[in-house]
Amino acid sequence: MVRHPHSGTATLPTVSKASSRLSPANRPLTMRTTQTTRGPAGPSGLLLVFALLAIAPAAEAAAPAQPTIIWASSPVRPDETVVVAGDALTTSEATTVVELMPLANGPTGSPPAGPESETPPIPASPAWQPQPLLRGDAESLATVIPASWPQGLWACRVTRGDAASAPVVLNAPVIWWIQGDAGETATPGGSVRVFGHSLLFPAAAQQATAKPAAALRADDGSVVPLTVTEATPYAITLQLPADVAAGPKRLWVHNGLGGPAGWRLAGTLAVAAPKPWKTDRFNVRDFGPKPEEAILAAIAKAKENGGGVISLPRGRYGLSKPLDMPDGVVLSGESRELVSIFWPDFETPPLHLIRGNNFGLENLSLYCQNHRTVISIEPKSDGAFVRNVRIRANCYFMIERPGEPFRNRSGPKSNRDIGAGIAVHGKNFEIRDCDVLASDIALFVRDTRQGRVTGNTFLYGGRGYRIESSRELVFENNTVEGFDLTAIGNDIGTFWSNACTNLYFAKNTLRRMFGADREMMTLDAGGGAYMGTLAAVDGNRITLTADPTFKDYAPKPHQNWAGAAVMILEGKGVGQYRIVTGHQGRDWEIDRPWTVAPDAESKISIVPFRGRSLFIGNACEDGGPFQIYGSGHECIVAENTARRMDGFLVWGLDPHDWGQQPSWYCQFLDNTILEGNAYGHRTGGFGTAAAGQPGDGKGRSIRDVLFRRNACRNNASISIAGNLHGALVEHNAVEHADVGVRVRRPASGVLLRANRFEDVPTPTTGDGLATATIVP
Repeated sequence: MVRHPHSGTATLPTVSKASSRLSPANRPLTMRTTQTTRGPAGPSGLLLVFALLAIAPAAEAAAPAQPTIIWASSPVRPDETVVVAGDALTTSEATTVVELMPLANGPTGSPPAGPESETPPIPASPAWQPQPLLRGDAESLATVIPASWPQGLWACRVTRGDAASAPVVLNAPVIWWIQGDAGETATPGGSVRVFGHSLLFPAAAQQATAKPAAALRADDGSVVPLTVTEATPYAITLQLPADVAAGPKRLWVHNGLGGPAGWRLAGTLAVAAPKPWKTDRFNVRDFGPKPEEAILAAIAKAKENGGGVISLPRGRYGLSKPLDMPDGVVLSGESRELVSIFWPDFETPPLHLIRGNNFGLENLSLYCQNHRTVISIEPKSDGAFVRNVRIRANCYFMIERPGEPFRNRSGPKSNRDIGAGIAVHGKNFEIRDCDVLASDIALFVRDTRQGRVTGNTFLYGGRGYRIESSRELVFENNTVEGFDLTAIGNDIGTFWSNACTNLYFAKNTLRRMFGADREMMTLDAGGGAYMGTLAAVDGNRITLTADPTFKDYAPKPHQNWAGAAVMILEGKGVGQYRIVTGHQGRDWEIDRPWTVAPDAESKISIVPFRGRSLFIGNACEDGGPFQIYGSGHECIVAENTARRMDGFLVWGLDPHDWGQQPSWYCQFLDNTILEGNAYGHRTGGFGTAAAGQPGDGKGRSIRDVLFRRNACRNNASISIAGNLHGALVEHNAVEHADVGVRVRRPASGVLLRANRFEDVPTPTTGDGLATATIVP
């Protein structure tokens, strides 16, 4: 699958976890900004490196670098600020201007017929319109889209004197991943969902010409239009015709703006018939009167059959041992109200009560007391499902205090001795409409891709959900609720891995989390492979100056860092990141060359990647923060509501001194804090926490964060603080609070524009206001 960003911004293609090794013959020896003939090996090659690096500053002084756009903020509406990050955007010798050119709205036409990497060209036009800068420096700029312009696509470029950057297109669809109704594939007559941003513009949705569109284009050039059945700015659902031919097809989408120039490639969609599951039924009552013997015999018969459905009529089924589910076998109850399976109160519980790879559970209830993991979907799974299952897993059933005997029972002393209600590995799985109560973790998702967790209730004593090392996961319409006063928060992490990315976390209800850090949602986990300078750059290859040092939370840190991010923290090329595809020693491969190549003085960090995820429309009550915690590039937090929690935060930090984990280009849009009172002295709000100090060698840990159209009501406010560069606070409303927006040093590049304050005695404050730009 191909992921396609908007033109001119960072690209993140699909990353294989297999390390791509570099042979000694292919190791780069010289620092280059373009592909050139390799220098000689040995000491003379190193001298050439030093010579090339030594003359680079002089050459730059003689001829300032071309202005280059690395990232530009989308979506953006009329009378809103567009933020542009890049390289050499300003100099003292020439005036810098941001130029915009509207792309005409109109009929969309057909998607391009060229190679799948092709993007429709920007129409040739002399109509570039210069816009005044609100703020700007060499690394980022800000200007306002004219309020009189209709919503549309706008080409954008930066000019500095006679030099001009390559243009990018604002508001074109940005697609991060796609998911078919069968996960990695879509079925004829089935559906496919597209995730990213700028997929729909609500302000333009009523215009006849501004409706989203999508189409499949096959290798023979034929085009199959798709029906848009649901659309939001961040996800659209498309219906495939029942007669669509099987095979790979390029999926193109359009948000209705910009005419033919608005088409963007979503990726290559595999269309295939559903994988067959045998439907032969085996009624357990045909296998004898003893429940355990009957269930085991029916499973054995279904396994011999190559799969099938084990039917459980109304009744209670007691088991004394775990169930190992063969591939292709479904355990199906008459309903979860009529069928229950239960286990004894084990003194030493087994690691799993039900486990397997490609199996299914549906329409039944499971009861256990002392337990580890109740349901385990194993790593080789492909298409496993758990639907409409109730789990009551309570290690503390009928006792007074954990670890103390009561009526001959004593539950575990710590929830660290307990497993999960449901643990999932593998791909293309579905957990739907389940009701889970678990002593510790309700749901543990690890090393998965293309999964769906929808419509469930998770009640928990320890942690509601833990998502580790997963990608392309839909976590939607779930309720996650602490069921104990010590129930702690939840995390999406990389404690033992390199990446947890491309998550759609939407329309969930999160509440009652009072233990430990109480996170409603956090990206989490330190870890790192390297922080320092580079000895060489050659296209998509880099050579580290020193040996990498691998660090994570495991007793023996993992050694394969494919999927991690290489981030330029300081110096030439700052603000860019790339994804590791392979490494050997000091020689590393990245997914694509740098837009602006780093030099010998540039500082980089190689750490886990937790970016490009969507947190949309969630409701949070009574808990801690909902936060992007380090290494969270380009995440969007939008349309969420909050009551009595610590607010919505973004962090950049270097936990444990393992490597800088910055958060760049994150956006907080259209969120509402209805009740800013948090627990005790705490106050909810929007804010930044950027570790370090300018000049500490670790770079700015937050860059170009946007807070737009958010509402702070009843004791909530906004805080911009820490070692960050670039923060936009625009069109927000603060009501009934002591302070509206607080800006603290050493934050730089802060822009406050068109915010509204009601019953706020101090609208703006802080020692950082002296260097901030304030537009009423």
